[in-house]
Amino acid sequence: MKRSWIIEAIIAALLLLFSYAALSKMLDYDKFVFQMQLSPWHMLKTYAPVLGWLVPITELGIVALLLIPRLRVTGLYASLCLMIIFEGYITTMLLSGLDLPCTCGGLISRMSWPQHLIFNAFFILISLTAILLHQKIKRQGAFVSPFDKASPFSRA
Repeated sequence: MKRSWIIEAIIAALLLLFSYAALSKMLDYDKFVFQMQLSPWHMLKTYAPVLGWLVPITELGIVALLLIPRLRVTGLYASLCLMIIFEGYITTMLLSGLDLPCTCGGLISRMSWPQHLIFNAFFILISLTAILLHQKIKRQGAFVSPFDKASPFSRA
């Protein structure tokens, strides 16, 4: 039972993160695209207008997966994958040596690149933790799903 609440808390944190990040990018689309166009990656510059919509839509898609009880595990895997992609991007930006602005929206954009690296690593770890806890509970056979209708996050 304790593990279920840990998973629920992680889901709540991911819901907050991806909702906030997506909405702030969409509300400041022009700035988000402009900052991506400053990237040293040619493909990122070229596809910035498309990515300006694709990234927040993907984040909102993950929010939807996390809100639908039977799709939550898929949402956790999607969260993990997206955060790993972001971590790779941040690492590349750090290694480039360029002093470029962050393309994140809102308060998150005020972090330095090293702070972003730690922030994203935290969310990678908690996503992985939720997946592993879910698998452990399921293997033990005493599975009480944190994704059932009793969950405070399953009411829509």
